Amino acid sequence: MSDIRQKLPFLTKAAFGIGSVGELVFYGMVNTFMGIFYNQAIGLSNSLVGVAIMLAMLGDAVSDPVVGMISDRWRSRLGRRHPFLFLSPLPVAICLYMIFSPPEFITQTASGEGINTWLVFSWLAFWTIVSRIFLTLYVIPHLALGGELTKDPNDRSKLFSMNAIFGYVAGALFAFTAWGVFLGGESVLADGTAVPKHLDAAAYPPLVLTSCGLVLFTILLSAYGTKNRIPYLSAPPAPDGKINLLSFYKDLIGAFANKNYAFLIIGFFFFMMSVGLNETFSVFVNTYFWELETREIRWFGLAVAPAVMVGAILAPHIMKATDRKPALIGALIGIVIFVQLPVDLRLLGLMPANGAPELLPILLACSAASMFSLAIAAVAILSMLGDVADQNDLNHGLRQEGLIYSARAFFAKASNSAGHLIAGVVLDVFVVLPFEAVPGQVDEDVIFRMGLAAGPLMSVGALIAIPIYARYRLTRSEHAEILDALNARDNQREDARAADPQPA
Repeated sequence: MSDIRQKLPFLTKAAFGIGSVGELVFYGMVNTFMGIFYNQAIGLSNSLVGVAIMLAMLGDAVSDPVVGMISDRWRSRLGRRHPFLFLSPLPVAICLYMIFSPPEFITQTASGEGINTWLVFSWLAFWTIVSRIFLTLYVIPHLALGGELTKDPNDRSKLFSMNAIFGYVAGALFAFTAWGVFLGGESVLADGTAVPKHLDAAAYPPLVLTSCGLVLFTILLSAYGTKNRIPYLSAPPAPDGKINLLSFYKDLIGAFANKNYAFLIIGFFFFMMSVGLNETFSVFVNTYFWELETREIRWFGLAVAPAVMVGAILAPHIMKATDRKPALIGALIGIVIFVQLPVDLRLLGLMPANGAPELLPILLACSAASMFSLAIAAVAILSMLGDVADQNDLNHGLRQEGLIYSARAFFAKASNSAGHLIAGVVLDVFVVLPFEAVPGQVDEDVIFRMGLAAGPLMSVGALIAIPIYARYRLTRSEHAEILDALNARDNQREDARAADPQPA
């Protein structure tokens, strides 16, 4: 008889985790640099950048459920997840390159002054939408694969811990390299103004090409590294007619009947809204609020790498000692405190002046603490979704990791995109940051308003998420009972097939 809680080999966990590197590099480029690239280096308003991201989210409303449904039901010699892991990386890399390579004829008008705003916006919107569609082809099957590689609760935590370690640590090291090597130092613009390199569009091509190569290599490596587990994965359900969006949304509504799943997704929606705000604000805050040089910004990557690794390694042990929900809520509280603490203290006049030697260590310490908490939260959320998939399997007899993780991915991107849009509008309308702003030469009122937006405003969504997550009720002991019932059911089916074999 089989035991569905058998442990995974370490190399399989590592191969699965490597797959997160490509996703984190893509999002690192888009979330960190796309806003300031198009706003300060190209001259497009932050509001239009936010609108482009929201339009991509509307595309996700179709692509996420379609990929989730197809991935759940796909039949091939490579199983139901791996065909998408092999298909997606090249288109994702191409789209990433195109996002950061708008042609010169749209970034400069015939008179040589300004840009063709609507052509630049259309270019950005098109490639952002297409890139997100192809990224969905990878992310949802990859997460769903993690949900079914193992059903042992502690082993599942370790699997997603490995995913977080590879993703966030590689992302942090990539950020260090991006700021320190590719964008380190200053550029002299045509008018003779010296600006940090990340404000100069001409400095980006080597960074973009390197990013595309990393996306392509790491995703394919993950696909090959987990390919040997295909015979052990769950089989797709029997065909039940044509796949359509209506059936997905019916299935999704059915999944929301599970209150534990509903609380996870709704809480995640509000949490990711704060993440979207922070992702947009952070590069502007580091550049203009703290007036950090690129050689200083690069250290954030190395500071958070060990913090993420420790958080991801400790997450399974914390959840084993306290259960998943307390670990998640504690991590969220840590994120809220440490992300906004330096900004709030500056607004109160309690932080060192810009340029003071003690400023950077304080910022790095708070960033490391927030990322330590974020790593724990990421492992907890993904593990809890896998537990809910087991609960739904017992209740309805269906393995629907694709549905569950695609809904998580869609709500994450929807709220994250809303956060980016809100942040863009806030920068244009409330902060009123001018184009071609030079660090150290921005009006003090603008800097103060930027602090208000990046501190108290940014944390509202995460604060709302905490009491929602607190209503999650699936405990470790209840999940153990679910696994026992699933194991007994599967063994009973094996015994029945052995007693009544089908004729050849």
